[in-house]
Parts: sequence; C-alpha cells; structure tokens
Amino acid sequence: MRLILIIQLTLIYICKSQEADIMKPTVNIISDLQKLQTLVEGLLTDLNATKSELVKQKALVQNLQQQITESPKVAFTASMTSEEDLHRGPFTSEKKLIFDKVLTNIGDAYNPKTGVFIAPVKGIYYFRYSGYAFTLHNMGLSIFKGNTRFVSSYEHTSGEKNDNVSNGAVMQLSAGEEVHMRLWIQSWIFVDYRYNYSTFTGYLLYPI
Repeated sequence: MRLILIIQLTLIYICKSQEADIMKPTVNIISDLQKLQTLVEGLLTDLNATKSELVKQKALVQNLQQQITESPKVAFTASMTSEEDLHRGPFTSEKKLIFDKVLTNIGDAYNPKTGVFIAPVKGIYYFRYSGYAFTLHNMGLSIFKGNTRFVSSYEHTSGEKNDNVSNGAVMQLSAGEEVHMRLWIQSWIFVDYRYNYSTFTGYLLYPI
C-alpha cells in the first residue's frame, strides 16, 4: 500500500509539473512588441530623413535647371572675308584683326565690324584662335583682354610651304570688358575665300 501511495503521489507531481509547463508562455509578447515598436520608430526616423534629403535634392535640381534656363547663351566663331586668296600684312605696326565673316554668333556679343567681343555678363569665358600663312614672312598673333596682351603664338619663317599657329585661354571677364585679336608687327596672316583657315572663337563657360 505504501508503495502504491508513493507511485500515486509521484504521478500527481509529474502531472502538475507538465500542466505548469503547458501554461507557462514560451514567448514574451510584451518584450517583443516593444522591440518591434523601437524598430518601427527607427525606420520612420530614417524615412523622414530620406524625405528631407529628397526635398533638398529636388530644390537643388530645380535651381540648376533655372540657372541653365536663365543663363545667357554666348558663343561665336568668325573668319575673314576676301574675294580671293591673299595675305593681310606685313605691317609696320601691330594691327587689330577684324574677323568679319561670322560663322556663329549666338548672343551677338561679337561685333564683326570692329572685331571686338564684349562680355554681356560677368563670367568665365574661353577664347581660341587659329592662324595660317605661307612662310615668306613671320606670323605672330595675340589675344588681347582690353589693352593687355593675354596669350600669343608666333611662327618664324620656317622654310616650309605653310605655317600654322593656334592658342587659347580661359578668361574671367566683367560685363562690358572687351576681347580682340592683333597681328604682330612685320608679320602676316592668310585670308582665303572658301576654307576659313584663320578663325577667332569664344564662348561663355558659365556666369559668376
């Protein structure tokens, strides 16, 4: 009888222990919800930051588009006209070259009658020239910013049949400043009526 009682008590204990384990929750729902809430709050913070950055980027793009739209369009290329192939020069003094054959003149900042480019706005500009001539005389060319020689190139009589020179420069100009080209003393440049060997070019890179 005593053994049977012990067995019965043991079975009762085992059953109660299993019942307790079944009722005990295996997951802490409140803790997990708190963790999930923290994660969601972090995602919302990141999302708001991303939205704010997108707004800034959109404003920047719109500003750049407005600058591109409102920025003046300035570009020209000009050569020299002649009814026949000939040279200009040599002269006993330095001469301003007038490139009167306009190939491109967007913005009309270059004057083909005077050979002078006048900056319409303050900005950074790029200018370039090319010169061609036979070799019986020297060829010297310069770009002038106002009355100041900016860049030059020079071809001494080489003994070859043809000579070519070129150069270019980036300039910062204020509105109204002038740029032109000059032919050096005792030198010449070839002017053709078809092929535009000698040219003067300039354009606005960006306003400032």
